[in-house]
Amino acid sequence: MEIPTQAEIEDKLRGEDLNTWLDLWRAEQGPAKPAALKLITAAIPFPIDQSLRVLDVGCGPGDAGRVIHSRFPHARIDFVDRNEFFVSLCGAVNRRDGIGGRTWVRDLSEPNWRRDLASDYDVVVAVNAVHWFSLAKAAELFGDIFQSLRSGGVFLLMEPAGAEPPFAPGFDAWQKEQPSQHKYEDWRRFWSRVNALLGYDYGFLGDPDDQNRIGDGLSAMQWVGLLTDAGFESIDILLRDAEKVVLASVKP
Repeated sequence: MEIPTQAEIEDKLRGEDLNTWLDLWRAEQGPAKPAALKLITAAIPFPIDQSLRVLDVGCGPGDAGRVIHSRFPHARIDFVDRNEFFVSLCGAVNRRDGIGGRTWVRDLSEPNWRRDLASDYDVVVAVNAVHWFSLAKAAELFGDIFQSLRSGGVFLLMEPAGAEPPFAPGFDAWQKEQPSQHKYEDWRRFWSRVNALLGYDYGFLGDPDDQNRIGDGLSAMQWVGLLTDAGFESIDILLRDAEKVVLASVKP
């Protein structure tokens, strides 16, 4: 069976209850994510009536960008992801909710993924997107994101994170005792619904197939180091829990 085109996916979504899809995605992502997204949005250091230009990188269905829009209602938000189902769902929800901006299918592993995008965004946000790539590619992506921002623009990042090597054994033992933020049955429920809608075993087709992917192998300070190397300043750790780190940084 052939992989459905984006046009075919968009056609299938027209008869769907979009809120049901968003609820399934929210469950798949785990109960801790909404609070982290609100924190990311609250940290954006601009007036709420400003007409921000925002880019949501590796957007999935667009939940990070839309949370930003909920606080900055005049923001114009662009969304990019390589997964055509996510981009189609994101676009459908944005059109329904009147959120200005565009959605693009873009493969972040390709050098020209920024084509047609602005180079003066006020805010770029990336949530659980960069750890799918290798360390070298992550460094390239941070350089690309740096170039996408205006001077004084901010980059907000949420990614899985472990501990520095001396502390990793104890951290890992403690982590295993913490309640899991994700359940396999929620993951399976979401992707089974996608497969049923599209008539194709879609799964994680849209995720990069990089055997050297970062995963949860970087510590919070190693993520900070990548941001520093890309040229970002005023880097702050906004949140650190058993699974992830939330970072904020500024392009000088």
